[in-house]
Amino acid sequence: MYSQETLDGFRLQGDALADAAIDSYFPHRKQELQSVLDAFQNNSTALPSSISPALGLLYQHVFQSFDAVESAKIEAGQKFFAKNASDIMLLLGFLSLPYCYAAAKGAEVLGRSNRIIAEPGKRLIETAEFVFDITRPNAFAPEGKGFVSILKVRLIHAVIRWYINHSGKWDHAYFGVPVNQEDMAGTNLSFSLIAVRGLNRLGIIVLTKESEAYIQFWNIIGARLGLHKDLLPQNNKESFLLERRIRERHFEISEVGQQLTQSLLKYFETVTINSPLEGKSKSFVQFLLGDKVSQILGIKVDQFSRVSFKPFYELMKVKNLFLRKDDNYLAAFNQFNKNKQQLADDSIGLSLPKNTQ
Repeated sequence: MYSQETLDGFRLQGDALADAAIDSYFPHRKQELQSVLDAFQNNSTALPSSISPALGLLYQHVFQSFDAVESAKIEAGQKFFAKNASDIMLLLGFLSLPYCYAAAKGAEVLGRSNRIIAEPGKRLIETAEFVFDITRPNAFAPEGKGFVSILKVRLIHAVIRWYINHSGKWDHAYFGVPVNQEDMAGTNLSFSLIAVRGLNRLGIIVLTKESEAYIQFWNIIGARLGLHKDLLPQNNKESFLLERRIRERHFEISEVGQQLTQSLLKYFETVTINSPLEGKSKSFVQFLLGDKVSQILGIKVDQFSRVSFKPFYELMKVKNLFLRKDDNYLAAFNQFNKNKQQLADDSIGLSLPKNTQ
């Protein structure tokens, strides 16, 4: 399972449906496509009759109704998220994103976007917005935004591939296709398995059935994002095997991975002022990632900082083990909106990239 040859093959695959949709609009009809996406208010928004046939096919794949089994898995995953919403969203920034930066070849794609390096807060907020869109109650009902956000993310990935492929500066033989299937599988695991591991690190007990429910939820999301079915692990064991295989293949020191990490850490230093994590954000990231991945990312924490962080961790662990109350979606979402407003920037949102170097 997940042999080197199989994963090598997936590095040469992107997302044919989404790529065809972008090819039908780029380079001359880009604004027309953006206007179509801007018009989406929720899942019930009708597409204009003027869309390209290729975009119509992608829309049909993304917006296809879930069957009864899928709906049950979606609901179970959303319940698990709601129970742990604030902690999962905390882990999104302090664990999931830097975890992805350790995959050197995948990080190279992110490094092509100056915006991601210069404005890490916006990337974090936009990623959080996507997660909230798909985990909210009734996310896939007509009034929800789950399908819309999946469509937009899928097109964003295809736009990145289009720009990089047309740049003439990409080594396909070495890096594979930009935003390829293996890299997308690693990202999907960062939202599911890695998030569950993070909860465990925080001292939160996650039952096996809960972990598998959350993995199954992200499998369904991953399939709608264009992931091949063979890269959707069906249980904890398969998730562990796939994550380990990808980590062993790609986690290594890279200049761009460390640059992305340092940009994120500087952002955390600013936003954690007057919070319990003030002065501890780097130690917290290092604690969650572990020594090996932290070394890959160039995260250096001195002994004094490690010692200073330990009482904070022990208190957090005791609180989570004995005093913790279940979270809820609304509380986490309201806090997210407060954080979003602090950036005071109307440009935040899932929109097509304008260029990728």
